[in-house]
Amino acid sequence: MAFAKCCPNILEIDLHMCKKVTDEPITAVMKYGQCLRELRLSGVELLTDHAFLNLPSDRMFEHLRILDFTSCIQLTDMAIKKIISVAPRLRNLVLAKCRNLTDEAVFSICTLGKNLHYLHLGHCGLITDESVKAVVRHCGRIRYIDLGCCTRLTDESVKQLAQLPKLRRIGLVKCSHITDSSVYALAHVQPISHRIVAPDGSEIIAPHVYRSQPSSLERVHLSYCTQLNLPVSPEIGRRFCIDILTTNLEHHHSPQQLPAPHPPLSYWRKRFPSARTPQILPRGSSG
Repeated sequence: MAFAKCCPNILEIDLHMCKKVTDEPITAVMKYGQCLRELRLSGVELLTDHAFLNLPSDRMFEHLRILDFTSCIQLTDMAIKKIISVAPRLRNLVLAKCRNLTDEAVFSICTLGKNLHYLHLGHCGLITDESVKAVVRHCGRIRYIDLGCCTRLTDESVKQLAQLPKLRRIGLVKCSHITDSSVYALAHVQPISHRIVAPDGSEIIAPHVYRSQPSSLERVHLSYCTQLNLPVSPEIGRRFCIDILTTNLEHHHSPQQLPAPHPPLSYWRKRFPSARTPQILPRGSSG
C-alpha cells in the first residue's frame, strides 16, 4: 500500500508467484499508478474479482498495455469485464489457466478491437466457438492467439481465425475436436484433384495437389490434436515447418503407421508423359 502511494510514476510491476498478495494492494497499485503500462500477476492465487471491482468508476487506465493473469484461479467474468471497461487500450492480455472464464469474458475482450495484438486463453476450457468467432470479427489485428486445451472448440473457430490478416502464431494444443480442414484453412491451402487423361483414353485422378494463397502464419502448435490425419505434402510443410506436423502425428501413430505421402502431380506426368490435364476439379468432385 505504501509503495503504491509513494510511487505514482511506476511503469511496470511484476508480482509473479507472490502467493501472499491479496486484493487490496493490487487495487491500490492501479488506483494510484498514473503511468502504469504493464501489470504481471501470474500465480497470484489469492487475487479475486474484488481487486478490480473496487476500482474508481470514473478512472480510466489509458496507459495500460499489458496484463498477465496466468493462474489467477479465482478470477471470473466480472473481473475481466471491469478491467476491459477501464483499460480500453490493452494490447497483450494473458488469461491462461483462468479456468472460471466463459464466453462472457471473451465477448467483453472484443471491445478492445484493433488495439488487441496478443491473446492467451490456454486452459480456459469453458469458452466455445461463438466467442472466438466474435474475437475474429472485432479484433482484426491479432498476431498471436493461444487456445491450447480449449477442448470445446471445433473447426468452425479455427477457420474463422485463419482469416485474421496479421496472424503469426496460433496455439491449438489438445484441441481434440479440430480436424484436417482446420489445418488447410490456416495454411490457406485448398486440396484439389487433377484429372489426367492417359494415352489409352482412361482417366486418372491424382490426389492431394494443392492450390495455395499467401499466408502470414509462421508457427502453429498442434500437438495432441488427435483427429488430425494429414498427408505430409510439400506445400503444407513449407507453410507450417514440417517437423511440427510430423511430431504431432507421432503422438498418435507408430512410425510404421504414419501416413505415406501421396505422389505429386509430377509423378503422374512422368508415368504418362503424353497425357494431358484438361481440367482441375474440386476435391471429391465426380466430374
